[in-house]
Amino acid sequence: MKKLDYQYALKSDCEFQFSISKRTSRIIEIDINDLDSDIDIDTGDYTWLLEFHYHSNHKKRLGVISFLNEEHNFLPISNNQYFEANQQGIRYLNLTDVKLDENLSFSYRYCSIGSEIKLLGFKKPPLIDGPILIIAPHADDAELAAYGLYQDFSENVWITTVNAGHNLQKLSHQYIEGLDDNISDATKRKAKIRAWNSMTTPLLAGVDFERLSYLGYFGIAKEDLYKVEDEPRLDKVAGHLPSMTYRKMNTISLPNDSLQKNTGSALIKDLVSLIEQIKPTTILVTHPEVDPHHEHVVAAHATAIAINQASYMPKRILLYVNHLRDNKNFPYGPEHVRTALPPWYTAESVIGSFSCYSHSLNLETQKNKVIALDSMHDLRSKARLEKKLKQWWSKKVIKSGFNYYANHNYFQTHVKADELFFVVSHDDFNKLITEEIIL
Repeated sequence: MKKLDYQYALKSDCEFQFSISKRTSRIIEIDINDLDSDIDIDTGDYTWLLEFHYHSNHKKRLGVISFLNEEHNFLPISNNQYFEANQQGIRYLNLTDVKLDENLSFSYRYCSIGSEIKLLGFKKPPLIDGPILIIAPHADDAELAAYGLYQDFSENVWITTVNAGHNLQKLSHQYIEGLDDNISDATKRKAKIRAWNSMTTPLLAGVDFERLSYLGYFGIAKEDLYKVEDEPRLDKVAGHLPSMTYRKMNTISLPNDSLQKNTGSALIKDLVSLIEQIKPTTILVTHPEVDPHHEHVVAAHATAIAINQASYMPKRILLYVNHLRDNKNFPYGPEHVRTALPPWYTAESVIGSFSCYSHSLNLETQKNKVIALDSMHDLRSKARLEKKLKQWWSKKVIKSGFNYYANHNYFQTHVKADELFFVVSHDDFNKLITEEIIL
């Protein structure tokens, strides 16, 4: 049994300590009525997380905690949340938009819950207070992290995709088998298709075409953002990849449209221009510490530098995570269940403490998200026989609850009832730059 406590640089707006008031072999109750607080915890103004000590009781099966109604009957699948098998430690149960004006009842399987628990409240950011700019490192990142959010705020959302996302390891991996007979042509075609994906999929959510943009950078490293030299990056296969020519789809004008320089400084200038033209009160970008993908890290640093240079400052930054170190299975459990913060094990952060925001997705929005993910060519993976057999065994024999809408793992992990974000101010986010200069 591995002991791992989830730890973050979290700063809640309110905290309440509880004890379990009633416990049976499979059910626990928490008496919310005992709460002595001036805060109306049953309003939708807060993201609520329940911090508790989790203990798995099975080496292979995921632990599952389910909300029950007053008669202790099970609620829909969106009231289930799954946790690691064969682990123990501090975990977080997402209670956002759950009725909290009475006793809470939970059922638990393949796990147990410690007696001491803590309710953490985070004031929800007023996202209706201005434009929202989503910075996606690649086509599909905005959809994976925030499709539900950007559908709900579609009239005020802008999305820009930073990278060409053209990398092709083998000719056999091109989207349509046999379409191109050399890796250079196939690489260029993949860049073109992903540009088209980034500029069309958000239309499904009602985001106007005029508020979408594609930048087409590739191979930019973090040092390209900070060093004095400004040498263009070339692709190892295609040389000067013509991905920026697809900017002709953009309706917004940017500094690098005519120059088409593939450099760190050009990327920063484009982001500065976007910020100054859009004037977003909220910016969404990848978390530079928790999400380890190198182009995701570059997108976060480039955004921080651009915010620092721009004449306009956003009110808040929402950080999202699409990749995790050594973990491709989070968020855990079948499609449509609940989820909370990703696995992370340090309470220190370069950007200081941060808040948390959980955006709830109803079932119809989750189904729309499945369609959006299916529209992305890069998520249309081909299932090997072994994988098909595992999926059949999981559905028919184990009865795991998975639907397996498609073969790519993201269709299981990212079609959930919640989308989670870390929330920081622009001043705290700019600490990234200070830290990098010091190093």
